[in-house]
Amino acid sequence: MAIHTRLVTRGRTFYFRAAVPKDLRSFTQRSEVKISLRTFNQSLASMRCRVISNHFDLVVGKARQMATAQDTALDQSIRDYFRDALDWGQEFVDIFAPDAEVNVEDSITHVETRLAMLRRRLAVRDFPSEVQSEADAIVGGLSKDVLTSRYQALQRVQTGLLRANIEADRLLLAKLNGDYAQSEIADPLFKGVELEPDGTIPRLALRPNDAVKTVPKVLGPDAPSLNALAKSYVQVLKDQKIKDKTIGDLRLSFELARAVIDFDKPATLLDLNDMKALRDLIGHMPAHHQKKPETRDLDPITAVQAGKDLPKLGYETQKKRFDFFKRFVAWMVAEEHLTKVPGNELKLLVKKPPKGKPKRLPYEPSQLKLIFDCPIYTGRQSINRSGTPGKLRLKDGRYWVPLIALYAGMRAGEIIQLTCKDIKEEDGIFFFDITKLEDDPDEEIKHLKTGSSYRKVPVHSAILELGFLEYVAARKTGRLFAELKMGSDGTYSQPWSKFWYNLGNKWKFRSKLHVFHSFRHNFVDALHEANVTDAIAMQLCGHTSDDAHWGYGKGASISRLKEEIEKIDYPGLHLGHATGPGWKI
Repeated sequence: MAIHTRLVTRGRTFYFRAAVPKDLRSFTQRSEVKISLRTFNQSLASMRCRVISNHFDLVVGKARQMATAQDTALDQSIRDYFRDALDWGQEFVDIFAPDAEVNVEDSITHVETRLAMLRRRLAVRDFPSEVQSEADAIVGGLSKDVLTSRYQALQRVQTGLLRANIEADRLLLAKLNGDYAQSEIADPLFKGVELEPDGTIPRLALRPNDAVKTVPKVLGPDAPSLNALAKSYVQVLKDQKIKDKTIGDLRLSFELARAVIDFDKPATLLDLNDMKALRDLIGHMPAHHQKKPETRDLDPITAVQAGKDLPKLGYETQKKRFDFFKRFVAWMVAEEHLTKVPGNELKLLVKKPPKGKPKRLPYEPSQLKLIFDCPIYTGRQSINRSGTPGKLRLKDGRYWVPLIALYAGMRAGEIIQLTCKDIKEEDGIFFFDITKLEDDPDEEIKHLKTGSSYRKVPVHSAILELGFLEYVAARKTGRLFAELKMGSDGTYSQPWSKFWYNLGNKWKFRSKLHVFHSFRHNFVDALHEANVTDAIAMQLCGHTSDDAHWGYGKGASISRLKEEIEKIDYPGLHLGHATGPGWKI
C-alpha cells in the first residue's frame, strides 16, 4: 500500500498534515493543518488520512469559491465608495472652484497635504479611524453566506478605501492644477469606473444600508486650521467666565500638542496618529520639567530626551493634560469641524492607580506638632521670612489659614478668598459664610469648587480663643487676608501652595501624601472620631450625594452645626504658645 503524501509520523503517532494554499492563508490565519490520526497502526492511519485528505480538498475548493464571492462583493462596495468620492471631487471642480470667494491655491495645498498623508498611511497600513469605521460598516453589511473571514475582509476594504481616497485626491489635484493629462484613472482597482460623455461620474442609486463617506468636504477658505480653532475655543471659555486657572491648564495642553501636531494644518486632518503622538509625549514627559535644571527652558520634545531618566508625570496629571485637549477636540466635533473625536478610547501610558489607594493622607500628630511649633506660631524673623525663627509674633494670613483649615475643614482657596463680611453671626454663633457673590457689586467674584461648596461653617472655639474675632474687627472691610496675593493662574491657592511646599520641606512635615489639603482629611477624621453623623459631616465639608434625598431641605441649623463642630479635638495638640501678650494683629 502506497504511503499517502500527507501522512506523517511524530514518535509512534501518525498525523495528517497539509499546507494551506497561499491564496487562502489570509482567510484561515494559518499556513498548515495538522490533525492527529490517533493510531500507531500504519494501515489504519493511511485509510483515515485519505478520508481527511479528500474532505480537506473539498473544503479548499469551497473556500476558494466563497473567497471569490466575498472579494467580489467587497470590491464592488469599494468601487461604489470611489465613485461617490470622485463624483464629489468633480462637483467641487465644476461648482466651487470657479467661485471668486474660493481660494484655489489654498485648496490645492490642502489636497496635497492630505494626499501625502494618505500615501504614507497606505505604505505602513495605518488606517484612519474614519476608514476603519467605514470598512466595518461595509463588512457588517455582507451576508453570512458570503463572508468567509472578517479579518481578511476588513483588511481588504480598509486598503481599498484608502486607495479610493488617494486616487480621488490625485485626480482632484490634477484638475485643480489644470493638468487633465493626469486626470485618467490610474489605480487598477478602479479601472472599470467609466466617465459619462459629459465628463462626470455616473451617479449610483445608493442602497438604504450603504454607509458612504467621502473625503472631507471642507476646503479652501472654509477649512479653519487647528490654530484658529484653538484661539476660538479659548475665547469661548473666556466668554463663559471660566477660571484663569482652567484656561492656563488648557494652554499647557496646547503647548504639548503643538510639539507633535501641526496646528497650521486644517482641523479636518486631525487624526488618530496625532492623538497617539500627544498621548505618548505626555506619557514620557518628566514631572515638573519646567522647574528641573536638566529640562528647564527646553521645548517638550527636547525635555523628554533630556529627562528620560527623570520621574514622569503622574496618572492624574497625564489624564488632565490629555483630557483638556480631548475637550477641545470634542468642541470641534460639536461645532461640526470634525465628525468624531479621534482616539477617544486611547489609554494613557501610565496605569491608573488601584482603587482605594489614597491620594492624600491626614497629618500625623507628630506632623501637626511640627507645623504649629514652626516660627509662624513661635516667632519669625520677618513677614517675608516666616519659616525662619525670630522675635516677630504676628497673627496674619499665614498664621490663620492653617488653623481654619484644621478646625473648619475649608479648602485653601476658600479660606484665602474670605472677606470681612463673610464672618457672620446668627443666634450668637459666629460662622464662616462661604458664598460666591457679595452684596456689594464691586466685590470680586469668588471661585468655589462645586455647588455644594456654598455652606455655613461655625467658627470653632479653638480659633476664637486665639483672638480671631479681634483680628476680623481690626481688618474692618475687604479681604480678610489681603496680604496673600493671587497667583498667575488667577487663584489664591497657587502661591499659597508654593509657600506651604517650601515651609513643609524646611520643617520636615511634608511628604507626597501630606500636603496642605491634608488638613481637610484631619477635619473629616476628627468628625468621624466624634461620631458626627454623615449628614452633618457632609454639610460642614460642602460634600453632596447623588441620592435625591440630599437635594431636599436647607440642612441642619447653625446651632446644631456649632454643637457638632465643637466635638472636634486633636489630642496632644496645644496652641497656648501661639497667643497672649506680645502677639500683633
